[in-house]
Amino acid sequence: MGNYEGYRIAAFGDERLSKRMQMVFEQLASDPSASISAACKNFGQAKAIYRFIENDKVTVREITRITRELTLKNINAAKPPVVLIPQDTSELNYTNLKATEGLGNIGRKKASMGIVIHSAVAISEMGEVYGLLDQKLWTRPPEEHGKSDDTRKKLPIEEKESYKWLETLENVGASFPEGTMAVHVCDREGDIFEFFCKAEKENALYLCRNAHNRNVAEETGAKKLDDFVAALHEAGRINVRIPRDSHTKRVARDADIEIKFGKCKIVKSSNLASSKDLPGAIEVYVVSATETDPPQGQERLLWQLITNVPTESFEDAVARIAWYTQRWKIETFHRTLKSGCKVEELQFDSADKLMKLITIYSVLALEIMLFSYIARTRPDESCETILKEDEWKILYRVANRTRRVPEKPPTIYEAVVMIARLGGFLARKSDGFPGVEVIWRGLTSFYTILEALPFL
Repeated sequence: MGNYEGYRIAAFGDERLSKRMQMVFEQLASDPSASISAACKNFGQAKAIYRFIENDKVTVREITRITRELTLKNINAAKPPVVLIPQDTSELNYTNLKATEGLGNIGRKKASMGIVIHSAVAISEMGEVYGLLDQKLWTRPPEEHGKSDDTRKKLPIEEKESYKWLETLENVGASFPEGTMAVHVCDREGDIFEFFCKAEKENALYLCRNAHNRNVAEETGAKKLDDFVAALHEAGRINVRIPRDSHTKRVARDADIEIKFGKCKIVKSSNLASSKDLPGAIEVYVVSATETDPPQGQERLLWQLITNVPTESFEDAVARIAWYTQRWKIETFHRTLKSGCKVEELQFDSADKLMKLITIYSVLALEIMLFSYIARTRPDESCETILKEDEWKILYRVANRTRRVPEKPPTIYEAVVMIARLGGFLARKSDGFPGVEVIWRGLTSFYTILEALPFL
């Protein structure tokens, strides 16, 4: 699993450095949750990885650029009609690394130290992972801690942390195959007027959950966006699978949804009056999804989505809602990075070196997500699509505690369940499909077994 040959081809301007980058990916992938020294077969391999990370030519920007190029190659090969680009922010806690230079404040406590990460991944409408398109890592200066929201609001967008949304949009660009629609998918934190304007200027598409009850143009017959939505007629109802939400502790469930949609102009807010380069209003499509009968004790789902993708029919509105449910893939990615790769347990003497390693582990986390997707969507194919013959035979023996192996290789689904069992999955009928994290743990155990076999 995991072909990192492309990382040699990508230009560092140094052939030896490119070869070393390929080696770093392959070695860390052999045991993603282990420390560098534990993932390596010998001291020389560990030393090579440390040298790679400490090389001044190796930067987060350069690794991300290489990763973006390879992701775009994957998209160009697949030529999907739609590519969704969910982006989101998370915090990595390194409070215990007292001697590490360059860490900044995270969370509300001044003593909490770490790194902030904002990522954008490329996926299909069905959730197939194409790769990492952009990633920004930074630390907050200590003097920023405790500043009021009012103070931050007065700053120009370029000086705010929320500028990350605009930067990502610009970094990703428009290098997609002809006929492929690329759509940035954001949560409420991305509800920024400047972001919408930037997208219009760059001819980029977005779908964002609304966070602000904005003023709307008077021709709509309403003053506020909420009033405009309330006046819309119901277009229809659907049943949708609501993903798990780690922020609100919501569990995944099915929900009956009432759908409304319409088009209006949202007006630039008064605090942006001095921004002469921004238009006074921009035209957007609004899709409202309201849960009709939430389970007792559960908060009613209420999504109000803003997009510049034409949404002029009930079918269009249903598609936008389906796109938004894929936004949780970015949360799964960050969760896998923390629980699977255990990046918060990494140790280096500087935040800069930590950031390089986090970017490398980000690629490995997406590999696991793709592994899970293939198992879900192509369960009946031979597992030799993802495992070599000797690998699946060893897996079968270990998982089933037998010396015999079948003549015919197991299916992808059967192989993934066996891997997940190594990670603690019980495989009961009520357990459903194994999640990304348990697959990750299982793969880590499996790679450990493969590494140990030559010495047994």
